[in-house]
Amino acid sequence: MLRRRFDAAEGMADEGTRVRRFLRKYGLIGLAGLTGAVVANSLTASNVPVSAPQIVAEPATVGAAPGFRRLSQAQYTRSIEQIFGSGIKVPGRFDPPLRDGLMAIGDGKVTVSASGLEQYELRAREIAAQVLAAPRRGTVLTCTPASPAAFDRECAAAFLGKYGRLLYRRALSEHELASALTLAQAATMTTHDFTKGLEIGLSRLLASPKFIFRVEASEPDPTHPGALRLDDYSLATRISFLLWDAPPDEELLNAAANGDLRDDGKLAAQVDRMIASPRFEQGARSFFSDMFGFEKFEGLSKDQGIYPKFNAAMAKDAQEQTLRTIVDLLVTGKGDYRDLFTTRKTFLNRNLGALYRVPVEENGFAGWVPYTFGASENRAGILTFAAFLMLDPTHEGRSSPTIRGKTLRELFLCEPVPVPPANVNFAAVQNTSDPLHRTARDRLKVHAEDDACAGCHKIMDPIGLSLENYDAIGAYRSHENGALIDASGTFEDKPYKSVLELEQLLHDDPAVPACVAQRAYEYGVGRPLTGTEEKWLEYTTARFAADKYQFPALMRRIAVSAAFRSVAPAAPLTSAKLVAVK
Repeated sequence: MLRRRFDAAEGMADEGTRVRRFLRKYGLIGLAGLTGAVVANSLTASNVPVSAPQIVAEPATVGAAPGFRRLSQAQYTRSIEQIFGSGIKVPGRFDPPLRDGLMAIGDGKVTVSASGLEQYELRAREIAAQVLAAPRRGTVLTCTPASPAAFDRECAAAFLGKYGRLLYRRALSEHELASALTLAQAATMTTHDFTKGLEIGLSRLLASPKFIFRVEASEPDPTHPGALRLDDYSLATRISFLLWDAPPDEELLNAAANGDLRDDGKLAAQVDRMIASPRFEQGARSFFSDMFGFEKFEGLSKDQGIYPKFNAAMAKDAQEQTLRTIVDLLVTGKGDYRDLFTTRKTFLNRNLGALYRVPVEENGFAGWVPYTFGASENRAGILTFAAFLMLDPTHEGRSSPTIRGKTLRELFLCEPVPVPPANVNFAAVQNTSDPLHRTARDRLKVHAEDDACAGCHKIMDPIGLSLENYDAIGAYRSHENGALIDASGTFEDKPYKSVLELEQLLHDDPAVPACVAQRAYEYGVGRPLTGTEEKWLEYTTARFAADKYQFPALMRRIAVSAAFRSVAPAAPLTSAKLVAVK
């Protein structure tokens, strides 16, 4: 995909040199963002249809060190609900997350503050109290102690062993169980209440870093002497969070305990079971919310004087519209991932009907209804949905073609764009009342005359300007300040007149499916792609094409792949990571 831009930018130098120069020029030197484009280039340059797999066997990979990730707030809450049942309130605040390409990668780099640790402790006690409160106790405590006022070690061991296994996502060691039992026994002797003792023992497990963090472990790979692989429970956890964004259930933990995940057929059966589960919908929602940066909706605001329709409810509805469309097309309908850029089928409610200026049937006044945009409604594909158009936390009073173009390249093409220099003057772009430069296209022409800005703006502004027919919250417009908006441009040397034509070009660009394959793998392993995994990504992207770009098939291939469980020797632990393995 980048080959033509390399040629144009760097003349007759050898390709390796041209690639390096191009990446340095545009700030794209990182491997994680390059790979999608490299894969697309390799598929198109060979003149071989992308639906024809070119590699018979899965390429070998070295992988990276075992992962270490903090549960996100959503994962923590979902874990509590899955393990103990619905209705338990998760109190307190969580330390803020960190995005590093993906939130799933940032989860391996966040730290926990001193106040955050206190919150985990308080939260553990409150949750344990709810779990063992009278209304729920009969459900979770399946044994009866010999005396309600005395410690019953056998009953306590059964309870703490069962729920410790679910919380730690593996069986407790003898030492871990003995430690929890000792604490529960001491609390029982102090309070003369067996249930209170269990509550204290359970809170110990809930406050443990072994629950709060996903700490992966490795073992020698007997099929490849000298190599390592994830251990069974770590693999089960990786698979479960990839497919469900939740901890392993009893069946998957049992499969790990029995060694079934080392049998290709039994592993595939588990993965197929999980994809067939209703929980896979939540997994898809979590992945695309991460990929699209939906956490930025928290606190998103717009100038109410300019956009009086915008409010927190509309922002929430915009996210839900996109996620419902994704689930319907990719999970329920097992459709072509690329059709997300061209589909006219979606879901609307009253809020979004008013924004899009389309009628919504009566059922949509209180909920969601299917809707198909007509050819005259200037809507098709997720780039014309409000969630993509309004998600710019940096501009409250106007749309930004630059931000939209940057977002499009980074999210859908895996092409990172560098941040602007600190001394850039944005005055010309921000002056929306300039009578000589009434449209964003005119103002950006002036801004791009600055040599320090021109390079990056060449790769962001043209595709961002294709979206200027939609204002900062996603409402359609044909003019800006009385001047007709020009949404035309070129993408990969192909002209388009509107964003709908651009979306068709994106639909047909091999970098688009290569990028989602890369993001899905990085989401699952919790780190950027490594150099040894480039061939594997090329292999997987070709098979994604052979599977007609079905998203469940892509996730299945990742989950059962050897690359997904391959790990390299761990680097020495930092002081922060030592906390979670003690």
